Amino acid sequence: MSHELQKIRFQKSNNILISNVTANEIKNIDELKSLLIDQIERRVRWRESVIKMINKGVNQFIEIGPGKVLSGLVKRINKNIILTHVNNLDDLKNL
Repeated sequence: MSHELQKIRFQKSNNILISNVTANEIKNIDELKSLLIDQIERRVRWRESVIKMINKGVNQFIEIGPGKVLSGLVKRINKNIILTHVNNLDDLKNL
């Protein structure tokens, strides 16, 4: 996976990116690539990442894919968060 990620040309994001590995902001592109590998291979700090996003003012999360497991976990952290689910193309079009 590391070899494949090195082939991709990432651009600087206009949005703040939070790493699931560190629960901190990602500062640069090289760090992003490294953390994406770590996210596959290491334990993640998902709960801490969600808390960091909420503390930075995020009040809506979109869960993409079947099921609502992550949405349920977010609700446990903060019941006031707005949750949206995208399970198919129609959901995406209605977003």
